[in-house]
Amino acid sequence: MRWLALFALLIASAAVAPAQAAENPLCKLFTQKEASAYVGATVGEGESSLIPGASGCSWSNEDADNKMSVSVFPAGNALQLKAWGFESWEGFRSVPGIGAKAYVARSPVMEIMGRKMGGEWQAGAIVGNDYIAVGMKGPKANADAVQSLLKDAIGRRR
Repeated sequence: MRWLALFALLIASAAVAPAQAAENPLCKLFTQKEASAYVGATVGEGESSLIPGASGCSWSNEDADNKMSVSVFPAGNALQLKAWGFESWEGFRSVPGIGAKAYVARSPVMEIMGRKMGGEWQAGAIVGNDYIAVGMKGPKANADAVQSLLKDAIGRRR
């Protein structure tokens, strides 16, 4: 159940009023058009996500439940996949050749405060001193697409 608490925390923290995206280097990695192409539907401009101990940016259209996100945590904060239960998530698999502890999985759908949340494809990896995590929800979202997004985000950060 710890993964449930973590998942709820990440969702709640991402919903906090966004900081100025213009100052967030993660929001400069992808344009609105590029994020929309990844998701397969129109999303808004990148908005900084307030995630404790990390930086993040999300492009979303909440009315249509479409979203793309990129977050960077210190490598030491990388999710412990077994401890948090990620390995039980739909489509979980380790992904070789991207970085340490690289994975792809789909988060479970749950109801929080009367709103259905989750079902987002996620991928993450430790690269150097950073743990990079990406997420995607929309018509084109699947394990291969989110893995491609992770590789692209890592490459653009270099």
